[in-house]
Amino acid sequence: MAMTEEEAQAIGEFYAAVDRLKSLKIVRSDKYLGDIAEFLAKSELGMTIAESQRQEGYDGHIGERKLQVKYSGGTSNTVDAGDPSAYDDLVIILGPQSVLRPDKLSDPYVYYRIPSEVVKMKAAHADKKIRFSVRQIPQSYRVVSGRE
Repeated sequence: MAMTEEEAQAIGEFYAAVDRLKSLKIVRSDKYLGDIAEFLAKSELGMTIAESQRQEGYDGHIGERKLQVKYSGGTSNTVDAGDPSAYDDLVIILGPQSVLRPDKLSDPYVYYRIPSEVVKMKAAHADKKIRFSVRQIPQSYRVVSGRE
């Protein structure tokens, strides 16, 4: 079955949007969601994005603290916490359609900044990865913006 003209146009619009995001330096690689999450952490939390995208375990700094940024924007019912021994704080950003969002929050993005010591206390899954699921993200670490 051949692609429709509408489908081809939508794909073209997607790549044009990616090019625009790259020209604005919001997207720096082909990992679109990760780059957008890092940009959001920079804009909302003041994170300095790491120059190299090749360092292991963290995405940027606030002062001397290394931050790992994770984004959940859809139907995934968990967010991977990465390796808490490689960072000082885990930043979780929940997008507008994330199923992990708490009820009744109007901001399009919900931010958490969780110390690695707190992440390390969470039991790992059978695959040795630490994940947060619905209602497991510690609400006391939510970063409240002035826009709520």
